This record gives sequence, structure tokens and C-alpha cells, in this order.
Amino acid sequence: MRFLSFVFAVASLLSGAALAAETAVPAKDVAGADLPWLKRYAGSIILDFSQSAFDEVDFVAGRLKPQEGRDARNNLLHTPESVLSLRGRRTRFVYLLPEGRSPLEVTAGYAEELAARGGEILFECKEQACGGSTGRVVGSGGGEQGLIHHVFSSEQLPKALYSAGWCVLTASNTGQRYALIKAQGAHVAVFAMQVKLDRDCKNFDGRTIAIVTVLEDKAREQRMELIDAKKMAGDIASQGRAVLYGVQFDTDKATIKPESKPQLDQIAAFLKANSEQFFVVGHTDNQGGPDYNIDLSRRRAAAVSEALQKGYGIAAARLTGVGVGMVAPVAPNSDDAGRSRNRRVEIVPRK
Repeated sequence: MRFLSFVFAVASLLSGAALAAETAVPAKDVAGADLPWLKRYAGSIILDFSQSAFDEVDFVAGRLKPQEGRDARNNLLHTPESVLSLRGRRTRFVYLLPEGRSPLEVTAGYAEELAARGGEILFECKEQACGGSTGRVVGSGGGEQGLIHHVFSSEQLPKALYSAGWCVLTASNTGQRYALIKAQGAHVAVFAMQVKLDRDCKNFDGRTIAIVTVLEDKAREQRMELIDAKKMAGDIASQGRAVLYGVQFDTDKATIKPESKPQLDQIAAFLKANSEQFFVVGHTDNQGGPDYNIDLSRRRAAAVSEALQKGYGIAAARLTGVGVGMVAPVAPNSDDAGRSRNRRVEIVPRK
């Protein structure tokens, strides 16, 4: 028994040493680059970065208020009094601030910087005045929702466990500040907090973290590809599937966008000309965890099947919705161009 206890103790020490190494404060940016028109707070380091050429962001524009019900992680709901939903080019940074800088300095610094672009603060709050529960972390559950739950989705956490970005986003925190700023041609949300003594992130204790989300007023590039019924038949005959990009969905949802109707018209025309049974297969990119993407792609496939049944009279027995998430990419997920190719719907014969 003593030997086993000794082995366990040694393993724990080795594990702790590994974690300490993994959560060391990086000396330079781990990824990403600043926007040409928006400076970072002097001395900050990028711990996490993501960008999308065209996306939708629901900016918190009012205090959180309690609501009936719970979210998927069993948190009591607290939703903003006001939400500003905008579309455009989205860029999000997670910055580590220099030692000794406070959350207030960060939000005030961005407000001052954006004033040169005609910046106007649409909403700001601090700590309990933001509503909901304070000190919560990204992906936390079993309590009450806090502001951070509406600022950073758990599905967007860095994939590398105990990386610097993952560590600070899941670490205990205090002193939250938030500002939503409208500037010429863009909206900027700054959420700042201070890491509180955390076992796995002790190297960051007392350091301020800033999540900066920028949405620029950029029009969507026209990339929808309409595949007509004749080409669908040809692709299935030659490749065993028809790959469709003309069915578009709201971000992170299974809601089909109205502009998808021309492609749905062509799918229905193909199905009416061919009496066989088919799989409707949903595919996603790699943004978010595997379970999340499998579920999202399944719901999207089901939404397409339902739209064809209700809108075009296609018999339900002829269509089987399947979601495979991100496991069958047709391009690298390393950039927006590749991810956009991987987000698709396919029609595949069942026999």
C-alpha cells in the first residue's frame, strides 16, 4: 500500500510539473495579428485568436436579467436586457495584459483609442452591475450564467488543454469590466477580468485578461454555388454524391437562411425526377468540439429534410438525415477558405 501511495505521489508531482510547464506565460503572441486600425494595449500578448470573413455576433448591450430555465450546462439563465445582433467580418482576440494593469485600464484604453474613430460607448458595466453571476469561467456549469457565458462560447475554447489561452479562459477570475463601443465602420466589445489564484493557472495569478471582439461592417462575398437538378444527377452518377453549398444556415444554428430557397428548389426538382431514397448529410468545419459539431450537423441535415417535406411534398420515408460533423473535410480547416468548403450539405443515395 505504501508503495502504491508513493507511486501515486510521484505521478501527481510529475503531472503537476507538466501542467506548470504547459501553463507558463508565453513570451510572444501564440497566433494572430492585430487589425491595422486597432492597436492593442501596449505590451499585451495574444493568447488566442480567431477570425471569420463573414459572421454574426450577438453583442451584449444591456445588463443581464434572470430568466426561467437553464442552459445546456445546467446554469440558471441570465440573458441581456438588450442584444445587438450584427453581421460582418469578425475578429476575436484573447490578450494577456502586462503585469500591474487592471481591467479598468483596458476598457478605458480601448474607449480612448476608438474615440479617434468617432467611438461611442453603447453599454458598459462592472462586476455585479453587469448582472448574473460574477467570477464564472468559459464553459462553467451548475450555477448561474454570468456575462462571460455571453461573451465567449465554450465551443470556441482552444483545443489544446492547459495551453495559455485555454488556461486563462477557464481560470477563476475577479473584477470583470465590459464595454461595447461603436466606432466608424465597426463595433468593438471589450471584456476584461483578472485571474484569481487558480491551481492550474498559478503563473497567471493577478494578471488581467482581455477578450476583444471586433465586428467590421463588411459585406459578405457572394460564394453561394447553385447546383441545378441536372448537375446533381450527374454528380451522383459520377461521384456517388452531390455536394451543395447553396444551403446556408445561421451561425451555430440549424435555421436555414431565406437565400437558400433557390438551392432547395433544385434539390426538390432532382428528388421529384428520381424516386430513390437518399441520405441528407450535414458537414461542419472544426470550430467547436466533436460532439457539438456532430449534433449541429445532424440538426442541419434534419432541417433540410424537413424543409423538403413541408415545402415541396417530398415523402419523409425517402430522406434520412445524417450528421457527420467535421470528420470528413474536403479542405484544410486552417483558414476561412478551407472552413467554408467544409461547411456543406451532401445528397447521397441510400442504395
